[in-house]
Amino acid sequence: MPEIYTKDQNGKLKSLGNVNVGNLIDTSALEKYLKSFWSDNKSGKHTEMAKKHKDLLERHLIAKPEDLFEQLNANKFTFQNFGPIKLVSFLKKAKLDSYLKPEYVEDALKVTTPQPAIGKGEFLLVSCFKNINFSQESGDLIDNEGRRIEVKGTHSAIGGLKGFDQMNKSLMFSIYNLFGTNPDYNDFTMDCAEDLQEKLEDNKDQRKKVMLLLQNNHNKSNHLAEEMLELFNTKIVDAPEDEKENLLLNLVAAAHLYAYLKIQKANFLFAINDKVFAGFEAPKSLKQSYEIIRNNFKVNGWTTGNRGITFTLKAG
Repeated sequence: MPEIYTKDQNGKLKSLGNVNVGNLIDTSALEKYLKSFWSDNKSGKHTEMAKKHKDLLERHLIAKPEDLFEQLNANKFTFQNFGPIKLVSFLKKAKLDSYLKPEYVEDALKVTTPQPAIGKGEFLLVSCFKNINFSQESGDLIDNEGRRIEVKGTHSAIGGLKGFDQMNKSLMFSIYNLFGTNPDYNDFTMDCAEDLQEKLEDNKDQRKKVMLLLQNNHNKSNHLAEEMLELFNTKIVDAPEDEKENLLLNLVAAAHLYAYLKIQKANFLFAINDKVFAGFEAPKSLKQSYEIIRNNFKVNGWTTGNRGITFTLKAG
């Protein structure tokens, strides 16, 4: 039986000892708080969120509902670079560890839906911070000031349904045709990226053309290709050997991320895996995007049918 907390007259949490939490939950009061918390603006396209939240709270609440919602209504997500932070610390960082069992995080991460889509981590953020809402339109989450958050879990594609290209065999033929050969790869895998990087080292004239082809948005950007080319030219000469090993792969991932966040008009990227989570302000340049990718993500490649490279936050 869990130890239960409540607030004293001075607003400080105190233990009530090992009490059956079910005896403390006034169901009608809980539903009232949930109805107020899950406004139409907060729920976005997902009208069932209050019910899902109630189901989790009935299992994981270790404080009186009024105390929990007082804290939830005070919680504001801060848009700044952070992490990686261990997932077991999430509730403490959100100032909710005295109100909810640790298992709340694991179960909140399981609240996902295909259509309208809710990805891993989205419900956790929205249910723990008053100022974060599900978007009424495109994109993942939006705050009360209109700032947008993209949430990415494990093996997430950096692309979407509208405005993005798919990796296919035709694209690989177009790339390898620049070198007068046929591809041995159907996808832009790690091995393929290594092979192309070696070819580009010996074929400077084809570098920009490859950078254009490896963008995943419909409207190929010459400016972005020039930025990719400049960064590649610099790194292939000056970067340490361990950075050069995955230079092209990470550079393409950075270009995908940079363009994707711009198209989505996102202000922030929240990434999560099974062990850690981290947050990143949307990069203002390809170079910033490259540093985010190189320092924080494992890039998995670009496979047939995907509208962008897939990546995963490195384990903590």
